[in-house]
Amino acid sequence: FRAGTSHFGSSIAGLVTRAAVTITMQSPAFVPVVPVGTLPAAQPASIAPLSGSTGKAPQWPAPSSRGAICALAVAGAFAAGSGAKRGKASTARRAATAAAMESAEGGKKSAPPPPPPFDPKKQVGVTLPLMYFDPLGFAKVGDEEGFNNLRSAELKHGRVAMMAALGAIAPHFFKFPGFDEVPTGLGSVTTPPGTYGFVALVLASGALELTVWKQDPKKEPGNFGDPAGIGQYYPEWRNRELNNGRMAMISILGIIAAEINTGRDGIEQIWTPLSNLPVE
Repeated sequence: FRAGTSHFGSSIAGLVTRAAVTITMQSPAFVPVVPVGTLPAAQPASIAPLSGSTGKAPQWPAPSSRGAICALAVAGAFAAGSGAKRGKASTARRAATAAAMESAEGGKKSAPPPPPPFDPKKQVGVTLPLMYFDPLGFAKVGDEEGFNNLRSAELKHGRVAMMAALGAIAPHFFKFPGFDEVPTGLGSVTTPPGTYGFVALVLASGALELTVWKQDPKKEPGNFGDPAGIGQYYPEWRNRELNNGRMAMISILGIIAAEINTGRDGIEQIWTPLSNLPVE
């Protein structure tokens, strides 16, 4: 590019030179030689002859010729300066472009790759024997929010089911004071004062869920802290809680279904063989 700029400046200088020479040659003020022994009035008389000259006074061009020469010098200087400026500007532009490209490439190289999409098959709860079990396809790949809602509901139902299963068999062995006349099993819910206790339990659970046990979107589903300081909130124990909750949901459904059919509570169902049940 610099070579092209210099060639461009030389071409301009050449055109200006030819124009200046043409104008000078056509000017009537052009004088080839002044008389011997005389000098132009504008030159000092003390100028000595050039070495190797014939003793004649130096031949000075006419004023119009001197003007043309000055114009030629100015044009050459202008062309050279213009070419240099253009060369510097082009170099600066190329350097800026190269720096921008390097910066862009460096930014692309340093940017981390995007994270993989959310996969429900890689979450806690995928354990033996069924591993990932979602035959109806409720959990979707990439839908983390939807999966968290489902997992929160699963944990909540599992915890309630564990308490319900325990409450279905514990009254067979002991009862709270004032509840001596309350029957075991499903009859405890429909017989006062068992009915009052059931209503109070539902209201207390709802209040705790809306205040103290309110789900924090920044935490894992079902994570309400560790107030007892047991320190067992890690994948193994989270899997155990999920599996126990799943088993409890199946257990409480079995207890209710068996009591509806046999009229026996959870403990009586275990010790009474099916062969001793009356046939209806």
